[in-house]
Amino acid sequence: MKPTGRLHIYPPTGPRTTGYIVADRQALRGLAEAAKNAAAGGFGFETVKLYSSDGHEYELILTSDVAEEEWQTIQPQYVTESVPKSAPYKTIRNSNNS
Repeated sequence: MKPTGRLHIYPPTGPRTTGYIVADRQALRGLAEAAKNAAAGGFGFETVKLYSSDGHEYELILTSDVAEEEWQTIQPQYVTESVPKSAPYKTIRNSNNS
């Protein structure tokens, strides 16, 4: 995972509202590459290192490995929390906390 540019994600705040991604071109290219890798990779996830406008680094995790049953039970982020409870995120969170 190589560092990329500045990116802010503003998720929708409720049903039928708008979410936004505000980014420089370098960050959008890094996000696109990570999305492509998550979709094509055997593990179904990818991470990308980004920066907020104040220069602080953060990691964005993308996943495509979500079972249909999980899709039926996962709640939108504006309902309860900002990190989904799907299996790939649990695995990634647990490995990052080790």
